[in-house]
Amino acid sequence: MSEQQEIDQIVTDSEYAATSATGDAIITITNYYYREEAKLAPVSTDGTDEILPCPYRGLFHFGPDDAEYFFGREVFVTELFKATQTRNFIPVLGASGSGKSSVVLAGLVPKLQREGNWKFTHFRPGNDPFHALALALVPLYTPELDATDRIAQARKLADYLRGGTVPLGDIFAQIKQNHPNVRVLLIADQFEELYTLCSDETIRRSFLDALLASFSPPNSQLSSAVLVATIRADFLGNALSYSPFADILKNAVKLLGAMNREELSQVIEKPADKLGVKFADGLVKRILDSVENEPGNLPLLEFALTELWERRKGKELTHAAYEEIGEVQGALTTYANEKYQLLNLAEQKQVQRIFVQLVRPGEGAEDTRRLALKGELGEQSWSLVKQLADTRLVVTSRNSEDIETVEVVHEALIKNWGTLRQWMTTDRDFRSWQERLRAAMQQWQEAQQDKEALLRGVPLVVAESWLQKRSEELSSGEREFIQNSVILRERQKQEQKRLQQRIILGLSAGFIGALSLAGFAGWQWRQAEITKSDVRAGYAKIFFSEGKGLDALIESLRARVLVQNLKAEPSMELINVLQQTVSEVRERNRLETHSSSVWSVSFSPDGKTLASGNDDKTIKLWDITTGREILTLQGHSSWVWSVSFSPDGKTLASGSGDKTVILWDVNFDDLLGRGCDKVRVYLQNPSANVSESDRHLCDGISKGK
Repeated sequence: MSEQQEIDQIVTDSEYAATSATGDAIITITNYYYREEAKLAPVSTDGTDEILPCPYRGLFHFGPDDAEYFFGREVFVTELFKATQTRNFIPVLGASGSGKSSVVLAGLVPKLQREGNWKFTHFRPGNDPFHALALALVPLYTPELDATDRIAQARKLADYLRGGTVPLGDIFAQIKQNHPNVRVLLIADQFEELYTLCSDETIRRSFLDALLASFSPPNSQLSSAVLVATIRADFLGNALSYSPFADILKNAVKLLGAMNREELSQVIEKPADKLGVKFADGLVKRILDSVENEPGNLPLLEFALTELWERRKGKELTHAAYEEIGEVQGALTTYANEKYQLLNLAEQKQVQRIFVQLVRPGEGAEDTRRLALKGELGEQSWSLVKQLADTRLVVTSRNSEDIETVEVVHEALIKNWGTLRQWMTTDRDFRSWQERLRAAMQQWQEAQQDKEALLRGVPLVVAESWLQKRSEELSSGEREFIQNSVILRERQKQEQKRLQQRIILGLSAGFIGALSLAGFAGWQWRQAEITKSDVRAGYAKIFFSEGKGLDALIESLRARVLVQNLKAEPSMELINVLQQTVSEVRERNRLETHSSSVWSVSFSPDGKTLASGNDDKTIKLWDITTGREILTLQGHSSWVWSVSFSPDGKTLASGSGDKTVILWDVNFDDLLGRGCDKVRVYLQNPSANVSESDRHLCDGISKGK
């Protein structure tokens, strides 16, 4: 049996559980899917050297079976251990690369295991946190089910939790009944996925409410379970945006800071010491000097030590090998570039497409890794994905539905591999749009593919453009979503065209009929007026379907006046369109001097002024009462996506595709006092004859402060 077959057999036998031996104890973490092939194989540098396992983990986190090689965090692990004796919820907050997962899995879990009477289960929120949590809990309260039944039960439990019909506390009560003398450690790893992968704010808050109801005082049951959540520090702002979660974090969070020099020294030397391997004189100091003051240094350090181990001479790690790998700062880049250069040009292009799909563009935060399904990348790319997994640049696995997945091995690769950073710079606009498309597509699917959830207007035009340019990088589901949106738009166009044709035919028939009755002048005139009324009613329907509510209302009222003057009964069509326009139209005015699409509008606090931003790179200010344009503000070099007035109405903020935010001084009392006409003239012609004080004021408006 091959090593991989043995691994797969272990996963099958353990039924969603990863088991590992630490001393004489067997640790089982339910639903822990991190693939065991990530563990580095023993290596020998030549035929005479003793074959030794690598005690370093490269870019992989330390797991329970790596506890004997996990050093440097003893003090923090002790703090976590003490917290489990007094608290139900322990959020572990730290920078990317600070070793949050390792501290919990290789530090806290083995320490609790030695204490005894603990069960461990694990989940990552993903895009469906309720389902992920259900998969972690089902094996603990229904141990008699086989693997297939557990999958079905997890789906049922996820629906119950999502709908609030079964409280999470009831599930832990059942687990407690099954295991009366055991506490449960629920590990929520990479909890920031709740913000990076779950796009539905309602689901996100509902999930947090469910957790907090069971794991925050006064509802918590200390004897039952403990929740440990690892969260990246740059997502603290997201977490604090929801006040119930923020209230808990203020007093519960455990901050995992950077290691000091002594702790880093233990990380470097102690794993090698356990295997009788020594560092050349001065090499440890040289390594420490490279990483001591670098944030997020642990992944790079572990990777460099792994590469250094593979180049050891006997039982010594040398300066020459350290220089050969490019030292700590260059080891990862050197390694990734070497593996990339081994590929042919076609494979390199495909690898670029694969990697940009494995990175989620940051929105106000750093880029993060993204879990991709095999179907998204395609069968043709999957053989290349396996090659990348063999080189330890990505990790392949299977999700709860037995679908193959892939993700970047560590976010340190996203941050430190220059080639990947350049790819993301080039493809950022496409990937940002694609993530928005996926969020829209998910809403469409959740709405049972309701046509009202399809793309319309500008978003559909943008999607068509990307479909034409990057079709091969979209999944079949994404292409289908866009194509269904196009089909709906064309169908609506055809329906509108048929309506217009019926109106034209009706108009022609009316006039022909009127002419044929020329001998009956009075009757002819009356019928012609009725026909005009029907035609106006028809045009009102067209205007209403095009979103021109005010025009629709005007036409329908004119039609009603014609009928009323004749003292005739209005047609049912006219009655219907009158009812529709009067009850639904709310249009007060129409401001139409923009030359292209308007993306954002904002009313001033006093309700007298409207600001609008569009893709001609300008912002216009309008007088609501008269509908007149007051000013055009110019200063952005790309589309203006958002505008907003300050609470006092004196400042306007605008955000643009040029990656800038401009603050504009729009104190209208000051403007009127200095002559608004002069300001307008100057904005349109900077060389106009304007006083120095007015010029200074205008510069403040046009450029922003």
